Amino acid sequence: MTVPLLMGLALLSASAPFATDLYLPALPHIAEDLSSTPASVQLTLSGFMAGMAVGQLIIGPISDAVGRRLLLLAGAVVALVSSVMAAMAPGIGVLIGARLLQGVGAGACIVISRAVIPDLERGKKAAKAFALMMTIQGVAPVLAPVVGGLLAEPIGWRGLFWVLSAINAVQLVVALLLVPETKPKEERSSLRGLGQNYLFVLRNKAYCGFAVTFAFTFGAMFCYISASPFVVQEGMGFSATAFSVVFAVNALGLIGGNYLNSRLIDVMDTARILGIALIIMLVASVLLTGAAMISTSPWVILPLLFVAVSQCALIMGNATALGTGEVRERAGSGSAVMGFLQFGVAALVSPLMGLGSEGAVTMGAGMVISTLIALGAFGWARRHHVSLE
Repeated sequence: MTVPLLMGLALLSASAPFATDLYLPALPHIAEDLSSTPASVQLTLSGFMAGMAVGQLIIGPISDAVGRRLLLLAGAVVALVSSVMAAMAPGIGVLIGARLLQGVGAGACIVISRAVIPDLERGKKAAKAFALMMTIQGVAPVLAPVVGGLLAEPIGWRGLFWVLSAINAVQLVVALLLVPETKPKEERSSLRGLGQNYLFVLRNKAYCGFAVTFAFTFGAMFCYISASPFVVQEGMGFSATAFSVVFAVNALGLIGGNYLNSRLIDVMDTARILGIALIIMLVASVLLTGAAMISTSPWVILPLLFVAVSQCALIMGNATALGTGEVRERAGSGSAVMGFLQFGVAALVSPLMGLGSEGAVTMGAGMVISTLIALGAFGWARRHHVSLE
């Protein structure tokens, strides 16, 4: 695992942060421009997440059979074409459809980027590689909302999708130049046995527990991602630019968490780090929900949100490493199931965040429920996990 390859994988796996965070500050403007409702506009997020979920579920196991590189290039091309379609969308229906297709392309980039690491590394080395990749990848959610907030008014939401198209073009070049084939022919499965690949990973109880932990931790984070533009801008009265700064600060918390995780892995058991972070996230989410019921003061809610969101960095990378490590022989299928659950959960929670009159309370409650499910799944995984370190 070389540094240039790790940086290339980080950029490719940043498809989701770029495709979601860049246009988040413009969500209220899209609703106004296309004469739509907040719930309908949030379906552009759900459509993207659904595409990511289905795309990964299909592409992951196929990459175990035919190799990684060709499918990675195809996914990068689809992501680029669909970004152009979104920029030119005449109505909310076309925009949702373009986002669905964009999710499929981005899903290919993400699932294969995650599968490359267990192709090359295992145990603590794999966990550290995932942590470092996510640290590098963390630049995307810091820059994307800031750029989106600054450009939302001058170039509009369509202009933001043209910026995303340019980013997708860079990702395609990176895939062409930096990412080699990492799945040797002698280690590939048969296309006829794709169903067996899924049975192989789903029969592993520890893997299933870590996969659900990973997915519902992301679900908690997506409660924040989908609800925060309306909570911060409409509920707290912040501008689009101020919202982008708030979002960037939380993204810096994710980068800090990933860096801390990469250091802790050297001195602590990976599963122990994961468990402690889950408990901290649950406590912060409960306090956040309670505070939102009393007041929408940003001085109370935003610090608690920062603490809760930062824990995702210590949970998701370790859950990915532990889960894919359990099924290393079918890492593409394992990564695909994790991705399907991850973005499937995100697609479900996004429209739910548009319900209720108190957005901050709805967001906090969603985070609490998601974290509780993740914590329960982690307990299940620990009972069946055999250390690979």
